Amino acid sequence: MKKRLWLLLLPLGGVLTALTLIFPRIGFLEWFALIPSLLFLFGHLERKACSLRRYYALGFLFFFSLFFTVFHWFLRLYPMEFAGVTKGEAVVLVLICWIGLSLLQTVIAAFSFPLFAFLWRSEPVRRVRMLTPFLFAAVYTVFEWGQTLGWFGVPWARLPLGQANCGVLWNSAALFGSYFLTFALVAVNGLAAYAILHLDRVRAAAIACAAVFLINLAAGAVGYLTAGNEESNSITVAAVQGNVGSSVKWGDGVEKSFEIYEKYTALAVEQGADLILFPETFIPHYITETSALGHYVSDLADRYDVTILCGAFHQNDEGLVENAVFAFFPDGSAADTVYAKRRLVPFGEYVPMREVVEFLVPPLADIGMLTSDLAQGEGSQLISTEQGEIGALICFDSIYEELTLDSVRDGATLLCLPTNDSWFMDSAAVFMHLRQAQLRAIESGRYIVRSADTGVSAIISPDGKTAAEVEPLVEGMSLSTVRAIDSRTLYSYIGNLFVYLLLGALAVLCTDTFLRCILKRKKEASLE
Repeated sequence: MKKRLWLLLLPLGGVLTALTLIFPRIGFLEWFALIPSLLFLFGHLERKACSLRRYYALGFLFFFSLFFTVFHWFLRLYPMEFAGVTKGEAVVLVLICWIGLSLLQTVIAAFSFPLFAFLWRSEPVRRVRMLTPFLFAAVYTVFEWGQTLGWFGVPWARLPLGQANCGVLWNSAALFGSYFLTFALVAVNGLAAYAILHLDRVRAAAIACAAVFLINLAAGAVGYLTAGNEESNSITVAAVQGNVGSSVKWGDGVEKSFEIYEKYTALAVEQGADLILFPETFIPHYITETSALGHYVSDLADRYDVTILCGAFHQNDEGLVENAVFAFFPDGSAADTVYAKRRLVPFGEYVPMREVVEFLVPPLADIGMLTSDLAQGEGSQLISTEQGEIGALICFDSIYEELTLDSVRDGATLLCLPTNDSWFMDSAAVFMHLRQAQLRAIESGRYIVRSADTGVSAIISPDGKTAAEVEPLVEGMSLSTVRAIDSRTLYSYIGNLFVYLLLGALAVLCTDTFLRCILKRKKEASLE
């Protein structure tokens, strides 16, 4: 019975950590939330030897509790009217998405536990046991970064998102990236757990714990104080939130949308807007020189003498359909450059392993609004305007830091982010997605103009703060003054160097431990 109660510490830490991501007002607790799980894990390692398979099971328990709690917002998709399914089918699909995505992330992340257990036997860690928390922090950080690789990795639950309401703590991302903050969070939790398990080493663990926290705090203060300090011309931007949900705009809501977006274009110009952004596929039609939608946006830009960026469908030179951002200038002309979305939503904009999915779970292949897969865009495709070089991100793009880095390195001085979060209503997912964009603004040192169909629309400054935020499920407009910035953050130069250094250190430890195991077995075999 005691063993079972002790085991509950693993999921307890996972749930507590997830809650700090969902409710950033309690984000400071994230510096302590992992302690229960790490008490169990570190204590288990020191008490008895177990197979790596056993540690995988323990990792599975921890990460499933984390992801299952974070992805609870899938429940808000019900009854999925936008997908045209019955209520019974909607229940099944919601459960498949919620449990399925949690399992998919867990199956991969759980490998971090056996890897940590294996490296814990390495010679440096055996000699200096206080390296244990740092080892786990390194492994956790590398696996969090690994979630950005491949369609199956969704970095929705990255730990820095819980620090949005913790002052300058998450601004360290401007210097070393968000994974530095992840490492600091896990290391502080690990050192606290280590101190509890080893009361004779409390002083040393406390000093190390304070040092890690203060280093991140100092880096955050530097990142915050240097954010967007460059003197440059001011630009008044507006992000329109039409509050036209997917079930409407994909139905018979075109005329209604036309009226709403013209109304807010006029209002934005009246308040001095130089540039206006409409949401992702604000009207889900094609924009061409001859299409009705193209004429509509061109006429708006010309009539109100303003630059308009908007999301719509685009057919590229190869005849493939893309989710894109178009720009129209005050004279009504369209920009030659069209930005196409680089990270498509699995099962929303394309179906991975389509034939397998259609055979095993046919409704899952039809969950999106599209009849065929979209094509993936390539390159940052900056749009040259009077306001500067504009880099675009579309919705899902904003949770992958490499895409923002590419845009900034290619010369983007302002970032625009049209998105469609209407599937999530006003659930935690909407705000978690917004915080991803805030983190991208900190990393890149750029203002981000974010326009969402039903919310949240906001103007995000380089220090991660939002201005003129429009709440979910209301019609409105976010308008503020920004600057086109040429200067760059340290992170925009070094990228994920911190992660690569951790990868290198883990590779060295792994090689050393593996070779020592081989030599040990050979020695034992020779004695026999």
